[in-house]
Amino acid sequence: MKKLGVYIHIPFCNRKCSYCDFVSGVYSDDVKRAYFNELDKEIRAFDFTGYAVDSVYFGGGTPSSVPSAYIAGALDCLRSAARTEDGCEITVECNPESLTGDKVADYAACGVNRLSIGLQSATDSLLERIGRLHTTNDFVRALDAAQSRFDNVSADIMLGLPGQTSADVVRAVKLLAGRNLSHVSAYALKVEEGTPLAASGYTPDEDYSAELYETAADMLLGYGYRRYEVSNFAFPGFECRHNMRYWTRGEYRGFGVAAHSFVRDTRFCNTSSLDDYLRGVRTTDSEYIPPDGREAAEETLMLALRTADGLDLAEYRDRFGTDPEKEKREVLEYLDGYVEISGGRLRLTDKGFYVMNEIIVRLLSD
Repeated sequence: MKKLGVYIHIPFCNRKCSYCDFVSGVYSDDVKRAYFNELDKEIRAFDFTGYAVDSVYFGGGTPSSVPSAYIAGALDCLRSAARTEDGCEITVECNPESLTGDKVADYAACGVNRLSIGLQSATDSLLERIGRLHTTNDFVRALDAAQSRFDNVSADIMLGLPGQTSADVVRAVKLLAGRNLSHVSAYALKVEEGTPLAASGYTPDEDYSAELYETAADMLLGYGYRRYEVSNFAFPGFECRHNMRYWTRGEYRGFGVAAHSFVRDTRFCNTSSLDDYLRGVRTTDSEYIPPDGREAAEETLMLALRTADGLDLAEYRDRFGTDPEKEKREVLEYLDGYVEISGGRLRLTDKGFYVMNEIIVRLLSD
């Protein structure tokens, strides 16, 4: 039986952040109720035959902004429609202002075993500037509640925010590491068109963002975290199973508005219109990707190089009939110091992670 990850999109927030371009917003209780009814219908309509679900991820939006009964109900629906493995990783994304002790208890009771909390910054003035509703003290309060019930708690920080300094990054990492969080994500800000932050004219300085990333990465590694993917650090055994599925081209099924899926060699996505989704519209775009074709080969290389494990060259040769070690020899020689081949795997070095996108472009170019 094949493994399947499940992503469930919750498009509701208490307020939309200035940098966010996800399909999310502030809606009435009636809309939320109708949405979860449609979500149940979509889950029950999918044919899970031949699959066992081993990871579930509630993302958003802000899943903790809705009543916990909705999360429990969606899990009940999934369990009735699909086989879920013992030890299935079940994650709920949370924001500090909406994560309460009661919700933490409810999540634990319905089988959630991992929480991911958005800190983003440990400077209150910066949090206010980007539209966050919480303060650093709110985060600490939420973390107290989370860690009272959960051993597996993650937090996110962002790099390249307007006015952000290295002192803010140092403060955030010290806060998270000091609480012994099992997992930390450090994402570089990308200003998306159509967001309030883009309208303000702000553009991150890429070189300075790279410096902030280096600061965060060096500190986290020093605290004993392992960088298992370019933006993700964890203590051994606490890597996010669900996200690893994306980087290894594992199969996953997304449910809800704007959710993406990769099942049976086909990528497809749901409508990005909440109104259409509530009227029963589902998939709007679909593409079959031949499993041994060029697109699959490029995806495999690109995604594998995001991870610390890198690309298994023998497995890649057997599957796609190409050998990057030989066919890209000149490029690899040029990239010496940024990539390495060790134990039959092609990997980025620590220095290579800082310029990952450029390396991938070079390796994929003809």
